[in-house]
Amino acid sequence: MFRTGMIVAALAACLAGGLARAQDMSPAEEARMIEYGKEIFKTKATCQFCHKWDATGDQGYGGNALSLRATKLTREQVMEVVKCGRPGTNMPYHDRFAYTDKRCYGMTREMAGADMPPGANNEYLSPRDIEAVSRYLFAKAVGRGAPTFEECVDFWGKDTRQCDSFKK
Repeated sequence: MFRTGMIVAALAACLAGGLARAQDMSPAEEARMIEYGKEIFKTKATCQFCHKWDATGDQGYGGNALSLRATKLTREQVMEVVKCGRPGTNMPYHDRFAYTDKRCYGMTREMAGADMPPGANNEYLSPRDIEAVSRYLFAKAVGRGAPTFEECVDFWGKDTRQCDSFKK
């Protein structure tokens, strides 16, 4: 028991150190992390299917996906939602071990019961992936007004018809 406690404490210290280092990124590292987060949002976690490319929310697989542009959640809360989903909704969890212990809102699968959110339909996300998605959202979507042509081009690239509706 003592050895297990030491291992858990060491792991927690490593994770905490990793988060501290992640917050102290150089501008170039931050830009790479944001770009990586965009790719996670776009392809791996497929957030865009429900939240739309611009994070304004939409009717999608999960019903009404909330606007992430208008969210009042903190970055840590957004990370928790990505990791754990939202009980009682169709927002899926992306942590492979969500609800196997009490890491998500203090609940296990048994405790969540009928409110258990669905699991990710694709690959689960690593802690780095979740960090990257949150950095992307807070750099490019959260707290912003209506999406712009420039944001559309940044997301889709300049050689796309996706952004034609923004042209004047």
